[in-house]
This record gives sequence, structure tokens and C-alpha cells, in this order.
Amino acid sequence: MANQVTNNEITVSASAPSNIAIVKYWGKKGIQEPVNPSLSFTLTKARTNTTIRYIRSDTPLSLRFLFDGKSKASFLPKLSTFITRLSEYLPFLNQGRLTIESSNTFPHSSGIASSASSMASMAKALFQIQKETAPDEIKANEVELKSEMARLGSGSACRSTLNGWVLWGKTPLISASGNRYAVSINDRVHPLFNNLQDSILVIRKGVKALSSTLGHRLMDQHPYRAGRIKQADANIEILLKALKEGDFNAFAEVCENEAMSLHALMMSSSLSYTLLAPESLRAIERIQKFRALHHLPLTFTLDAGPNIHLIYPKIQAEIIVPFVEEHLQPLCENEEVIYDRISVK
Repeated sequence: MANQVTNNEITVSASAPSNIAIVKYWGKKGIQEPVNPSLSFTLTKARTNTTIRYIRSDTPLSLRFLFDGKSKASFLPKLSTFITRLSEYLPFLNQGRLTIESSNTFPHSSGIASSASSMASMAKALFQIQKETAPDEIKANEVELKSEMARLGSGSACRSTLNGWVLWGKTPLISASGNRYAVSINDRVHPLFNNLQDSILVIRKGVKALSSTLGHRLMDQHPYRAGRIKQADANIEILLKALKEGDFNAFAEVCENEAMSLHALMMSSSLSYTLLAPESLRAIERIQKFRALHHLPLTFTLDAGPNIHLIYPKIQAEIIVPFVEEHLQPLCENEEVIYDRISVK
């Protein structure tokens, strides 16, 4: 994070990673609070980089947003809501001029948690501006506060303010857990799960047919809502045990159960829809056949989109990467695959 400070102007840069949830957050209450706990790991290469310039003045706050160097007016309503919510935590946001410039290292709005890394990077940068302008007004724990602030822009963003394995949502299994901010569980994870590779198959780029915001809203009256909450709680318990014991098979079972359940919930909503593409299903079939043939520790998950995260230990990359290049890459748009890995530092 780099800062430039003068008498009337502050420029701050921050970066935050995307994260991929193994147990999914789907359905919310209040202001961006989850109806079930979720558990994810953050990535290394898939990131959002944000630079914010703040100019002090006595006038009401004005806001400008640029993405990849171009003005992005369509994002202003969501961003304005985020800034309004944050003004309770960061008093400087009530006045002045704010210019936010953001860019991703990966395709945005296509199910790779771009809103999570985007809002997390903004929260981190805005928090730093507050520290530069009036540090005495910050009363809360810094780690928790940045996570809570990010959540107000995008629920899963609270998990992108931390590295490695992250839990969000209240569960009796983790005493420090809560719905307002995420917590690190790296000290509970077997070394096997600290070198995971995530090869992201970019099946389709572009804006999703239906936003995650509406998807969450459809869970309010979903006929399987109660069952989904029960399923997520059970999967959190299984996953925590698997992570602690280094049990990849149990990890993979939860990983795929959650991925397919997420898309099943979409297809069984009162407004039925699917974000899967035909190539997504072909890729899953090829992954399952390859795994069965070679008996490898290999699994996959999907977020709310068609793109597939292929997850495996680093030691297996020599076998799995050639398989990806020959059999899965041709299914991707422009044959794009992002070779990423867990970030635990």
C-alpha cells in the first residue's frame, strides 16, 4: 500500500485478492449479513488494484469512479451506497472530492468474485485515508473493521481482506466467528491445504445474466431455504475437520456438493435461471473422468457463474496442467485459463 499526502490531498493505493468459497454464502439478512456461514481461500494473482485520491473541502462529498482508466457511471449507484454506509465508520467521507480508479487482473462480472476483491481493496484504501486524516477517530480493531467495512459493499468482500483460509458467519464451531466480519482460520489448517493450485477455466466472460444481488434476494422465499442453511452448517463442520486432518477426499466431496447445490438453488428458485454454460458441464464431465482414471487429488468448484475453479495440490501440477491445456482449455472463451494459487501470506 502506497500513500502520498499533502496539506489538502491524499492519494492511497491498495490491493485485495479474489476469494473462492468452498462452502458458499447464498442468502442474506439485514445489511449484507449471511444466513449461513461460508468458508473460502484467497487467491494470489486474481486481484483488484485500487488507487483513491481524496481532496479535502467543506462541500458535500463528490464521487468519481474509473475502471481500467475509463469513467464507469453504471457503477456509481452501488458505490454511492457503499460510501454512504462507510461514512459512519469514516467521517472524512461526508465532505470533499473522491476519485477512485480500479482495475482487475482477471475478468470482472463473470463469477470470479470481482466485487469481493473490488470492495475489499476500496475498503482498505479508504481506511488508510481515515488513518492519515484522523487516526484518533478509529476505535475498533483494524483487521475486523476493514473486513466489516468491505462487507457493506459486497458480502463476500469481507473474506478478501484476509489471506489464506477465511470463515465468515456465526458458527458454534469457531468462537471468534460472527456475521459482521470474517476471521482467519489458518492456524486450524493442515499444511496440505496451504499449497493448493486454482486453475480457473474462464468458460464465459462478461456480465452475468442475473446478478448475485438478485440471486440472494430469491433465497428469501426459496422453498429449500431452511434445508440449504442446514446443509451449509453441516458442510462447515465436515470441511473444518477435513482441513484440520489433511483429508483431501472429504474436502473434495464438500467442494463439489456445494458447487452443484449453489446452481441447483438457482435453477429451483421461483424465478428459475441457470448461469452454467454447456461448456461448463462438458468440463466437469472431463474432470471427473480424468480423476477416476488417474486417482488424483483433484476437485472443482464454481461461484455464481459458468467459470470453473480446478483445485489440486501443487505437487500434482505436472500431471494436471497438461490435461488442462489439452482437454479443458479448448472449452474456454478465447482458450483463457488463469493459473492461480492460494495466498497464505
